[in-house]
Amino acid sequence: MEPHDLNRVFEGISPSPEQERAMLNRLLQTERKGRPMKTNMKRLTVFAVAAVLMVATCAAAVVTGIDQRLIDYFGGGKQVEELLLPGAMAVDVTAEDNGATLHVTQVLRDRYSIAALADFTVPEGTELDVREPECSFAGFQSDDEGVLFLDPDGVAVNGKGAEGYAYFCDWKLLEDGTPEDNHLSLLFYLTIPEGLRESGDVTALRLPAIDMGYLDPVKEVRRYIGDWSMVLPLPQSYSGYARQFDQRVGELDGTAIRLKEVYLSPITLKVTLEREEEFSADLTAEERARQWTRWAFALDGEQSAGVSRVVLTMRDGREIPLEFLAGSANTVNTNQYDYPFRLTQATSEEELRGGKLTLRIGDRSEEIPLDGLAPVE
Repeated sequence: MEPHDLNRVFEGISPSPEQERAMLNRLLQTERKGRPMKTNMKRLTVFAVAAVLMVATCAAAVVTGIDQRLIDYFGGGKQVEELLLPGAMAVDVTAEDNGATLHVTQVLRDRYSIAALADFTVPEGTELDVREPECSFAGFQSDDEGVLFLDPDGVAVNGKGAEGYAYFCDWKLLEDGTPEDNHLSLLFYLTIPEGLRESGDVTALRLPAIDMGYLDPVKEVRRYIGDWSMVLPLPQSYSGYARQFDQRVGELDGTAIRLKEVYLSPITLKVTLEREEEFSADLTAEERARQWTRWAFALDGEQSAGVSRVVLTMRDGREIPLEFLAGSANTVNTNQYDYPFRLTQATSEEELRGGKLTLRIGDRSEEIPLDGLAPVE
């Protein structure tokens, strides 16, 4: 499937340009990750992956302190550092190409997201000011291999579903106080809406990173050419709580929508919804595309101006701002959809227990008490 084929999905509907681009990228990446792994990867053969993984794992260590840039990204404060520690790992993995280095120092994860803190440095005298007018930072491009989840032997792990894992990844530009020098502070953020099944077999990931650049209004601009793809070990422990439901929470296009699961970690909220009925076979292609997009963005608060589709409230009544991350249809049960959100202020389970989650599907609003949350591995 090519981009011009996917563009037809968006005809006659009105997601924002950012949402359309995110959904398009996710669909393309989901298509890409279903391909068999090539025997001869661009820079890392299967044997080289195993060797790099061994070195990377040896360099990994328990984090004794969270980098201030990560603390600030997840809301700031001493409590944030304490909340991030259980799912964090210190690493020392560097890739070099074309005189530039990409250096990852910390990896953070929970059940549905992975974040890697990185520094990108080019030769002295080269400015990396990517905050140009009318441009947005895009980070590094992916390659044909995309993200690969790896087992202890460095072999790619596929999901149980025929299409493997759906994922969405993005590069965040972090503030470092010196925007016009030869260095960038970056955060690679990966979302796996279904979560890593068989997570005990997943000990690392291959992070693709080629040709750093940004987006101008009409095209992608390559700012610095090279390939800094690398293998990163993953923390094997994290905190998180979940509760199963089977509760009707609204209606969409004449079909009842049921809440199936809520997951909460200090940095992630993931809501799983299910349609009671399949999409009608009698729909035209255009109407099916419209209904599918309404389903995909059913809980995206940015879709409806002035209406928050998802509100997370702590037990003391304070609301936690949420950032919608690209969701995905479940690859096993396509009638389900997983909607992940980032908590912009990392929050403890104690503060959330006794609070509530408010979901607005269509014109109906439903409050879900945050009781009965149980720890998940």
